[in-house]
Order: sequence, then C-alpha cells, then structure tokens
Amino acid sequence: LQNNPPMNVPQEDLASDHVLRVLEPYTKEKGGPLIVKRETFVAGRGNVLLEYRSANEDATYVSFVGSHLDVVPANPDEWDFNPFELTIDGDVLRGRGVTDCLGHVAMITELF
Repeated sequence: LQNNPPMNVPQEDLASDHVLRVLEPYTKEKGGPLIVKRETFVAGRGNVLLEYRSANEDATYVSFVGSHLDVVPANPDEWDFNPFELTIDGDVLRGRGVTDCLGHVAMITELF
C-alpha cells in the first residue's frame, strides 16, 4: 500500500479487497441492505462506494466522503519522536496516523 513513487506505487485495491470481502455478507446480492461497488480510474487504486438506501423513498439522505487507504513511509530517523509509539503530551497526541482518516474506513466497515 506504500505511497512513495516511483519505487512504491500505491495499490489501494490490496486494502479495498479486504473491505469488500468484509462487507459482502451485507450486500443486496446476499440479502443485506448495501449496494457496494468499486470504481476504478487508475489501475490498482479503486474507490469503494457504498449505498445504504432508506426504505422511505421520500426520505432525505446522508452522504459520507470516506478516506484514503494508502500509507506513506515513516523513517523514525526523520521524526522528532517515535512515530510508531503513541505518546500523550497534555492534550496533544503524537504518533503516526493520529490525525489521519483511516479510522473512517474501519468505522464504516464496522457499522454493518
């Protein structure tokens, strides 16, 4: 999943394949409520799209824009602190990914 061109070209499909497998039992095809698909504009870097329609066709809807699935390298020698260890300094969290959005991917997957 590394995002560090030109050596490491991102392959988000490696992660989204897992997300698709986890959500498969909840798809319309399997009797669930979700319409799940992958849209690909660049090979290996597809986007997972979910639709969860209301039974009430007149109901308003909610849109959610998710997040990325790729990662960037983290050389600890280039950091002022250990990026692989969560530390708390007052109200500041330090560690790789503490302000990232990958939690949204896990949250949406766990909703179903």
